[in-house]
Amino acid sequence: MNEAKNGRCFHVGPVLSGLLAGLLLASPAQPVKADDEIRLGAVIQIPFDLSASHSLFDPAAIRLGLTCQFANVEKDSITTTRRVTDTYVDGNLTSSVESSAVTRADRGNRVVGVEGNVFVTVLGNWNISAEVLGLYGNNNIQGALGGGYGLAENFFLDAKAMFPYSAVGLRFLNEAELYGGLSTLGGFNPAQDRHRFVATTTINSSTPTETTVVRPE
Repeated sequence: MNEAKNGRCFHVGPVLSGLLAGLLLASPAQPVKADDEIRLGAVIQIPFDLSASHSLFDPAAIRLGLTCQFANVEKDSITTTRRVTDTYVDGNLTSSVESSAVTRADRGNRVVGVEGNVFVTVLGNWNISAEVLGLYGNNNIQGALGGGYGLAENFFLDAKAMFPYSAVGLRFLNEAELYGGLSTLGGFNPAQDRHRFVATTTINSSTPTETTVVRPE
C-alpha cells in the first residue's frame, strides 16, 4: 500500500502541471475595460486541513475550476483644460494668448461585484462544489465573502483575499480549511472617461472687466 501511495504522489506533479497549463491556455487573463463587466477564468485551489485529525496537505483535495466575475469598476476620469486669454480694447480684439493644456486625472479605484465558482477534485473522488461570493475592494486587492455547497461536504462558508492571479482564503466546513489559489484573472483595469474643456478669459481694457467662461471643447 505504501508503494501505491508513493506512486500516486510521484505522478501528482506532472498531472497537476498539465491540467493547470491546459486551463491557463484555455482561459487567458482578461482585464476589465468597462465600468460593468463580466469576465471568466480558470482557477486552482490548494487546501490545507487545519484539524489535528487529518494530514495538513492531501493532493487528492486539490480543486480545479472555473470562475466568473461580474464587477462594477470605478472609471478613471481624465480632464484636459485648454486656457485662452482674449484682450479687447474699445471692443476690438488686440491679442489672443493660448496657454498649455492642463490634464488632471481622477483615478478610479473601487470595485464591487459578485463571483461564482465551480470546482472539481480531479485527483481525488471527483467531488463537485459550487459557491457564490460578494467582493469589494480596489483594482488590485479585494475581499470576498460568501458560501457554497459541495457533494461531499454539504454547505460551507468561504472568505478570502484576492490579488492579481492569486488568492488566500478560509473555507469553514465542519472544521476550518486554509487554501491558496492561482487564477488566470489579473487586477482590474478601469475604463477611462475623457473630458476636454476650453476656459476662455475675456479682458476688456476700456472698461476694466475680466470674465472667464468654461465650455466643453
